[in-house]
Amino acid sequence: MYEISDLKEHNSELLKLLTQHLPDMLWVKDLNGVYLYANQSICDGLLMAKDTDEPIGKNDVYFAKRERQLHSDHPQWHTFGELCFNSDQVVINNNKAMKFEEYGNVKGELLYLEVYKAPFYDEKGNIIGTVGAGRDITKLKKIQLDLQESLKKLDEQRLQLKSLNEELEERAKQETQKQQKQESLMIHQSRQAAMGEMLESIAHQWRQPLNIVGVATANLETQYTLGSLETDEFHEMMNIISLNINYMSETIDDFRNFLNPQRDIITFKAKKSIKEVLKVLSAQLTSNNVTNTLIANDEFCLNGVENEFKQVMFILLNNAIDAIKIGLEKNNIEEGNLCINLSSKGNYGIIEVIDNGGGVDESIINSVFDPYFTTKEKSHGVGIGLYIAKNIIKNRMKGSLNVKNTKTGCCFCISIPLVDAT
Repeated sequence: MYEISDLKEHNSELLKLLTQHLPDMLWVKDLNGVYLYANQSICDGLLMAKDTDEPIGKNDVYFAKRERQLHSDHPQWHTFGELCFNSDQVVINNNKAMKFEEYGNVKGELLYLEVYKAPFYDEKGNIIGTVGAGRDITKLKKIQLDLQESLKKLDEQRLQLKSLNEELEERAKQETQKQQKQESLMIHQSRQAAMGEMLESIAHQWRQPLNIVGVATANLETQYTLGSLETDEFHEMMNIISLNINYMSETIDDFRNFLNPQRDIITFKAKKSIKEVLKVLSAQLTSNNVTNTLIANDEFCLNGVENEFKQVMFILLNNAIDAIKIGLEKNNIEEGNLCINLSSKGNYGIIEVIDNGGGVDESIINSVFDPYFTTKEKSHGVGIGLYIAKNIIKNRMKGSLNVKNTKTGCCFCISIPLVDAT
């Protein structure tokens, strides 16, 4: 254990040799914070003392005030030493070595020190002062503070990004709901339009058998009234009526199957599905003087909801019939021709619907798939058929639907990935 007097006595050449040239700041203070020893590093880096003897008998406040007086135009020129008494007292109160991070202005700039302080004792074990060592960590601290500031900004940006993402998600949700509502409306309108077209098809299909049944019943009534109805003639007339009623019943079954709401994804033959659509439209084709040809160079299978595919073909074929009707009415063509070509290219099935209805003006041909776009009169269409058709092919069957003009009309081309029928 050392007495203060012993320490002063041993502030010798040996002690100076051991400590003066170390880069770390070293010092010894009594209980009042008065320096008993200071090495060259603390004199130069903190106290601004002229040599290592000057600090002896003085405290940090002395040097802080002196520096501020020398730089009166800068009140914050030197503030470091005035904070050190607190940590000295903490070490004394706790009676143990402790580590601190201390800072203050030196030469008008912040200085950060990593400080280790410990009590020292007399021969009876009483604390008679503190010893300390300090290392300049200003550069490291600035890096740390810059990093903390960057992390703070990063957190702020992260929160902003989170808020933005939440806002975008909410907008996307609202837009999705809006789009779903709009699409539901379009689908409803499309179904209404399809039902109207179906009713027209039924009317075409039933017109001839109803005429036959009407004529047969009129003949029966006439012959019965005249009393000339023979048994064989009666049975013949009834057979004609029965055959036509059965045909009408089969027609209803065809339409019921066509409108079946099944939504199961299955593998089906494209040619078979197209034939069933042509059967439903057979009366319109005949009544509008439209000949149709189905050319199937490849018998391929597709994967999807078969009735949705039928709906697409119904839309395309109906559009072709309407275009041909206009051409016939304007005497641009003498008869209507409709051709459906099936072929394959690589891993895709190709279905082409070609008509001789005169085609679409090139200035608007790229708009025919837009919702509510139509070249027909308002009473003949709402302009969502081709939009629905393209969405079914693109989104449901992962294919494509395009249109181009030919020399005599339009060609709608469907390309859909093939599947193995086995």
